[in-house]
Amino acid sequence: GQINDTGTILSTNGAVMTVENVQLYGQFVLHVGQVTDGTFSVGDEVSCKVDYVRRSPIASNHTMTHVLNHALREVLVTRTNSSASIDQKGSLVDETKLRFDFSWGAPLRLEELKEVECICAERIESAVPVEAQVAPLETARKISSLRAVFGETYPDPVRVVSVGHKKIDDILQNPEDAAWSDYSIEFCGGIHLTNTEEAEAFVLISEEGIAKGIRRIVALTQTDAIKAREESVVLQKTIEDAGKLGEAVLESKVNLLKVEVNEARISLAVKMELRKVLDNYTERVLKFKKQKAAAQTGEIVEKALAEAEAVEGDKVVFQYDFGIDGKIAKKVTTDFGKKNKKKALMLISGDKESDRIMVIASAPKGMDVNCKDWVDTVTKDLNGKGGGKKQHAQSTLSGYSTNMDLIMERAKNF
Repeated sequence: GQINDTGTILSTNGAVMTVENVQLYGQFVLHVGQVTDGTFSVGDEVSCKVDYVRRSPIASNHTMTHVLNHALREVLVTRTNSSASIDQKGSLVDETKLRFDFSWGAPLRLEELKEVECICAERIESAVPVEAQVAPLETARKISSLRAVFGETYPDPVRVVSVGHKKIDDILQNPEDAAWSDYSIEFCGGIHLTNTEEAEAFVLISEEGIAKGIRRIVALTQTDAIKAREESVVLQKTIEDAGKLGEAVLESKVNLLKVEVNEARISLAVKMELRKVLDNYTERVLKFKKQKAAAQTGEIVEKALAEAEAVEGDKVVFQYDFGIDGKIAKKVTTDFGKKNKKKALMLISGDKESDRIMVIASAPKGMDVNCKDWVDTVTKDLNGKGGGKKQHAQSTLSGYSTNMDLIMERAKNF
């Protein structure tokens, strides 16, 4: 799963070839690229120069893929004494990230993600040596903590890569020793670091299912991981500061922050925790809005009752702009009906920002007022949308600025 090196091939006569791809075909190593200077001829003596700046993060991501593999087994199997197994199902290692596919039947929980990330970070901080050595396949297969790709055919002898404090020679002397369970040991022909501290940092940025029973993790190391950590610190501070805002302005800020968190290239565990904080903020806003709506509802009902006392007849038309909120409107008409059983109410509310109007009518049982006819008359030819029955009906329509006066006039003349 490791991407190829790039670099240049230089001949003694000054010809230069820029190598963009390297592939193995049978027993041949094919270098693909462009000759940018001079001419190459059969028999020329050449030297290959690898782009080591590009190779450094590739090596880092590859070594930490091995560490990740070991950490997943430690967290999901060893620590839980689970009888389940985790097998590698694929990987991709390049200069920007590491991607690791493995068999597991469920998404990793927040605590599991944190533990896996913590183990990988701890290995870096502990400056663990990384060693590679070719060994007889039969002996190497006996290593107790060996992680091999299921179904893969390995050469004999095979290259063993170990992330641990013991030399591979010592491990091979007693390969079945349980002590090696603390080591990441794999068969691998790729490039690696010489010590985990060269990885600098590790950040697990995503975990998802890609097929039934197969999960995929993407992680960063070195500079990219450091940047991800720095970004998460800034984002955490921004969200912390947002919590100090009043509920009236918090909702719009939360909506923006949710988008920012979703798009951020930061630790998935941190991202999940930040989403929880934002969900708590949302609950705060909803509670505030409910309290505000309750207070507003009481105010509207009292004013509607006062209007009812001031007008004659069995109908009262009352305008109060609280937006297009059906729940508030229903609560107002219900509470009004409980306190005044002699008059039908038509409540009209507008929202200047959306340029919309809501009309809702309600009448006590037994009263000879047809609320559906009332609403239909008021909204006739205005493309209102709604419905209802004799006792209760409602409609919403556009045109706050153009239709409100007409609606009020029709409502009072019904």
